[in-house]
Amino acid sequence: MTTLELQAPEAAAVGNQSKLYSMLAQAFRYPTGELGQLAQEIAQVAGNLNYSVSVPSGLEAGTLAEVQQAHVELFELGGPDGPPAFIYEGEYGGGRLGVMEDVLRFYDHFGISPSLDEGTRDRPDHIANELEFMHILSFQEAAAIENGSSPDAYRQAARDFLRFHLVDFTKAIGDRTEPKGTPLYSGITALARDLCQQHLQSLS
Repeated sequence: MTTLELQAPEAAAVGNQSKLYSMLAQAFRYPTGELGQLAQEIAQVAGNLNYSVSVPSGLEAGTLAEVQQAHVELFELGGPDGPPAFIYEGEYGGGRLGVMEDVLRFYDHFGISPSLDEGTRDRPDHIANELEFMHILSFQEAAAIENGSSPDAYRQAARDFLRFHLVDFTKAIGDRTEPKGTPLYSGITALARDLCQQHLQSLS
């Protein structure tokens, strides 16, 4: 994994933004390890951004088995209408193929491919892939600031991706998760929604 020591205060704040997107992306994937330190790590990173985000107080992870069960019940199982909260943006409207094609255009422009999860390529509109894309854009923005280059291309891409994809997506998944979710997933979805909204506002 590429690392970069950020000395400039603005670059360091954007670096924390990158870390937060990465942590949230990981939190939305099917859990394979303990998440007990998640709340503490998220609070530390979220407190060092260029703008304020609201960190939910109840990010208790529970046991691995409990978190795995909650993930399956929220994002995978369901009745005729699907799970309580879809983890793919295209399921919320706009046409599944159209959403995936537009998301892929963003990824391809920056030479990024969706992550491989347990040997299977996720759909590009998986919430974790979209948050991971914002992590990479933020990392590139921080590197540009640190190196004295223009970060404008990364900021414009972030602004457009948030406006056309993640702001509405995280609101939709949050609205469906909070009434049914565990404290962990209710908190994670609420934080993702607030981060995307506040980040877009800071870019506007």
